[in-house]
Amino acid sequence: MTERTDVRGARTRRDISRLRLIAQRLTPGPTSSPAQIVRWMTCTQAQDFRAGRSAVALRARCAVDDVDAAINAGEIVRSWPMRGTLHLVPAGDLRWMLALNGESTLRSARRRHEDLGIGAEDIETARSVTEQRLRGGHALERRALFALWESYGIHTGGQRGVHLVQALCLRAHLVLGPINGRQQQFALFDEWVTHSKPVDRAANIADWARRYFRSHGPATIADFRWWSGLLQRDLAPVWESVRDDLVEIAVDGTSYFGAPETLEAWEERRSATLRPMLVPPFDEILLGYADRTPTLDAPHMDLVVPGGNGAFKATVIDGGRTVATWRRSMAKSTPPVEVSPFDGALSKRAERAVPGLSRRYPFPS
Repeated sequence: MTERTDVRGARTRRDISRLRLIAQRLTPGPTSSPAQIVRWMTCTQAQDFRAGRSAVALRARCAVDDVDAAINAGEIVRSWPMRGTLHLVPAGDLRWMLALNGESTLRSARRRHEDLGIGAEDIETARSVTEQRLRGGHALERRALFALWESYGIHTGGQRGVHLVQALCLRAHLVLGPINGRQQQFALFDEWVTHSKPVDRAANIADWARRYFRSHGPATIADFRWWSGLLQRDLAPVWESVRDDLVEIAVDGTSYFGAPETLEAWEERRSATLRPMLVPPFDEILLGYADRTPTLDAPHMDLVVPGGNGAFKATVIDGGRTVATWRRSMAKSTPPVEVSPFDGALSKRAERAVPGLSRRYPFPS
């Protein structure tokens, strides 16, 4: 069983936030390639493709073009592994993730499919014509794929196309792979993903949990269940073996679990966790948890996710706290980014740091 501990001085929820910055590779640490970062993170939110690529580049300390190269090499793919949301994942992990969550996601979408008039026959027809068109290493952007379906009488309007393509991806027929210009293309899963790890439900769940707590911890069991979409009955049979590899931290009566190496890095990197940073929209530092309040104060939640609409803005983090939102400035005569502080003004430290951070931020071309 894991040791229950207080990390030298890490006794507050804000310390939990700062430790997460270390775990998520948002402070200086080991040099990693984009593929290594995606494997470390396991799943990186990428509903917004530009933001997802920037999130990987920020952690790998590289250009977005390097992330694109890893995608085009087939090392990183994009699909719906969990929560019905697009993520960047290691290509070799996607099949077992879909084996765990694909059918449950489809069940959740069943009512919407009924409303849209999508039946099993529609999905099978779309699969058949798509496989005929893409077989042999071909790929199509979404617009061209929808045009193909329309030519066979498969209507794609009113979100039908989006739900059909998601259904084919959830069943491992299609995957988002190569990039053409600014658009990612769909390819046949079995042709684009050339190697997959074995599907073994218990082993896969245990691996997923270990990797989550190593890359996102300290986090709670509820955080992992929300993030992965797995149920307590899925996690319970393997939890003790996972827990043995983690350290438990008690803060305000809540148990958080993280990797020993994150805690070991605390003394060396704790000052780095105080430095201001710009993070993309939908970044895992907020999206990766059911409870985001260690990093984002509850009164400011609506400023980051207006109206609770699920669209997370890009944020400024300072001292482990989310203190502002930001956006790229379109005017050449202004600073590279426009910042909207929550409490009227940034700290002097953040004010000084933001211009340099914005120049180094990995914006997609």
